[in-house]
Amino acid sequence: MTDRSEIAKRLKDIPTTLAADILKDEALFERSVSGLAPMTAGSGRFAGTVRTIAFLPGRPELRGRAGPPLNFSAIDALEPGEVLVLAAGGSMRGAILGDMLATRAHERGAAGAVVDGAVRDLAGMEEARLPVFARGVAPMAAHATLVPVAVNTQVRFGDVAVLPDDWVLADEDGVLVLPLSLVERLIERHAAASVKERFSRQLLLAGFALAEVFPLPAALEPFLKDFAKTERVPTAETVRQAIGDRSPARHPK
Repeated sequence: MTDRSEIAKRLKDIPTTLAADILKDEALFERSVSGLAPMTAGSGRFAGTVRTIAFLPGRPELRGRAGPPLNFSAIDALEPGEVLVLAAGGSMRGAILGDMLATRAHERGAAGAVVDGAVRDLAGMEEARLPVFARGVAPMAAHATLVPVAVNTQVRFGDVAVLPDDWVLADEDGVLVLPLSLVERLIERHAAASVKERFSRQLLLAGFALAEVFPLPAALEPFLKDFAKTERVPTAETVRQAIGDRSPARHPK
């Protein structure tokens, strides 16, 4: 799978909680950020490749950069579908994203923003329509307290390392930071799990007991390929022959 927009579309369909379950064998604690909250009513689930901006506490030696602030240049250069990852070490000493920057990011096609720090101008950010998750809110801008020092570099975001080629999946339950290889594995496993769940649901509706068909037993997996194409469910007799007597519950007729 090479089309980034298609990858993002399919990744966005997966809740972070389900993604964590599907990838439970992948040491997700190294890739999961918690403690963020949605900053606007429109901050649902979003996914995309990262555009990192690293911030450091302010010092005179860091404030002498000529030209536009580094974070302004980075937002002006956003590619459609990217997720802004603003890494300020969780500092709440001033906001590093406000409504004007969010407006520009949205106009550049950003999928959303995750902020390891504070934001402000929530009313204006609501109008900007950029989904944003952050640690919290601060009324003052961070011009004097936090300085953008690097773009598209590896950063620490909470207790997670974010690398320039990573993907982000974010929703109210948290933020997952994944390399492309894990994103593709997640999408593949999710597609397979989704078919199994739909098949089990149809069998439950046909009268089979939970213990018989959920989770889907291996004996019924040979029927999955046809079900995925046609949504056709085998007859109760065929299913019964495949699984045998797995439950004392009333069998479907």
